[in-house]
Amino acid sequence: MKQRIASLFLTLVLCLGLTAPASADSTVTVKVDLEVDYSAAYEALDELNALRREAGIRELVMDAAMMEMAVQRAAECTISLSHTRPNGQNFDTARPSGAAYEKKDMAENIHYSSGNSDAASATESLYNSPGHRTNMMNSTYVSVGIACVRDLAGHSYWVQTFTSAAGTPEPTPSSGQKRFFFSVETAEQYIDLQLSETDLYLASGEKDVVYVCNGETPVVPDIIRTSDESVASLNMENGGVCVSATGAGTATLTLGFAGYSAEVAVTVEQGVALEYLSWIVPEGGFNVQVGENLYTTVLFIPQGAPEYPLIWEIDDPSVATISGRGNSCTITGVSPGTAVLIAKTAEPVNGGIFSAMAIITVSDEAPGTEPTGINLSAYYVELMPTEQVKLLPYVLPRTASQSVTWRSQDPSIATVDQNGRVTAVADGYTEIYAESQTGDVSAHCQVNVTSSFLGKPLYYSDVKEDDFYYDAVAWATCQLLEGKGVDISGPLGVDKGCTRMEIVEYLWKLSGSPQPADISSNPFADISDSVSNRDARWAVQWAVETGVTSGTSATTFSPDDTVTRAQAVTFLYRLAGEPSVAGSTGFSDVPAGNWFADAAVWAVKEGITNGTSDTTFTPDQECTRGEILTFLYRQFS
Repeated sequence: MKQRIASLFLTLVLCLGLTAPASADSTVTVKVDLEVDYSAAYEALDELNALRREAGIRELVMDAAMMEMAVQRAAECTISLSHTRPNGQNFDTARPSGAAYEKKDMAENIHYSSGNSDAASATESLYNSPGHRTNMMNSTYVSVGIACVRDLAGHSYWVQTFTSAAGTPEPTPSSGQKRFFFSVETAEQYIDLQLSETDLYLASGEKDVVYVCNGETPVVPDIIRTSDESVASLNMENGGVCVSATGAGTATLTLGFAGYSAEVAVTVEQGVALEYLSWIVPEGGFNVQVGENLYTTVLFIPQGAPEYPLIWEIDDPSVATISGRGNSCTITGVSPGTAVLIAKTAEPVNGGIFSAMAIITVSDEAPGTEPTGINLSAYYVELMPTEQVKLLPYVLPRTASQSVTWRSQDPSIATVDQNGRVTAVADGYTEIYAESQTGDVSAHCQVNVTSSFLGKPLYYSDVKEDDFYYDAVAWATCQLLEGKGVDISGPLGVDKGCTRMEIVEYLWKLSGSPQPADISSNPFADISDSVSNRDARWAVQWAVETGVTSGTSATTFSPDDTVTRAQAVTFLYRLAGEPSVAGSTGFSDVPAGNWFADAAVWAVKEGITNGTSDTTFTPDQECTRGEILTFLYRQFS
């Protein structure tokens, strides 16, 4: 039930049991939560005036009052995309008050985009339409108001309002993006109440969000009721109605706006109660070198207990830093010493805060060869009889022997061979142990074998054990990118091109999913500002702030472009701090002094990648997802 916001808006559910006011002729007021992009509006003014200059036509002035009109009209267009206002009046009835505007000619252009369109593309689209172009190039118009408005689903609405009245610019041009609640008067014929969900099935303690929409546009609900607070309680969360499952039973939610409402059926089953949090910790605690990273996970015990947002803390940030996302975190050694790591629930759960502590030891000495701990690629798996999964051990420190001995606590339930391949035998519960050659340290994975297991398959359908990227995919999925044990389904698309967005998101997650310094800044028109795209937006902003990469231009990131070998090794090299390198790769297509030359030398010497032949690196060759995960595995594991 935990669907992403974007999919909620793509597949809205036709509301059943819809109730509405009796009158069909009256108007009602709908409140809409919108973002106004003032910077984009002024960029569009520059685009428009450039076209007029080229044609020898007087430039337009951005009139402050006409801009307010354009913003209001854009808000109205979220309800009815028409030059007729939702209340049935012509668009020019929204004209500013005052004698200067009363009898002046006016015109309006409207442009809609389902995504985050930029000023250049919106202006070009309007200009390519003969009717819109006539308004844009009309020499009798001397003032304009331009608005760019986006709803919570990421839809963009552009409005240009033209007038022959002399313009009065804003004393200080508005800039940036601001969110406002707009009240829109509309005839009831434009009301199209939709809900993102009409049936919810939750476990006690879980939450889900229902969005109330007019058509595809999320609106602010003013009807929010639950039939039973002891089963489902409600509150507003970022434009949606957050449903919290408080106890077992059924409840009916009534949600709506402007007198219209629809119902959501909620069924809550008594879930497994959280008992405690547990770090996945190598025996003897965490050990990390200064400047190195450790990645680990906190488990919610018992298996099946709801997972809650966590807060990550460390008692001495001069020794190490910690950052996390979900139930996974990154620990970075800062200086020699020890510190206490704390993971705790962000809010009370069942009346209290749950927490788990661990000790981190940071050293600046070269790591020895004696094993100090073992990490496994998974710590809990569910299998049906005869199913298999391969566990991967990571012996700490890296300089220790990576050889381990495997054994099963109960071979009648699951066996394991000395390659870490686990085979389910019969229903039951057991543990699989990996022990160092000295026998001093070990780690174990819990295995639950059940004939009724209905979870996801354990292998991507396009990842086979003899594929060169098998270990990399297992590591990336089980150890880092998901951080929740084995949860693999469907094809991964290992042979498909890896996009710029994907590699940046991988690196961001491997760095602990840090919050960018400036979360409000997004210079790229092709990176959506919508709520559902937050992680991608943060990943891009983080990459730009840390110097990992920049855009393909000042206003574009090109997230869907496939990353090349030269770009990939450069991203990794920059994230590693651009260490000093000497010598050359010996590849004929990597000239000394080239922008990626140092990165290529470093990547080859670090064993992250080799050439495509003895004499070529092929820097412009596009990388597949399997290749990128292999690069990351070789650098980070």
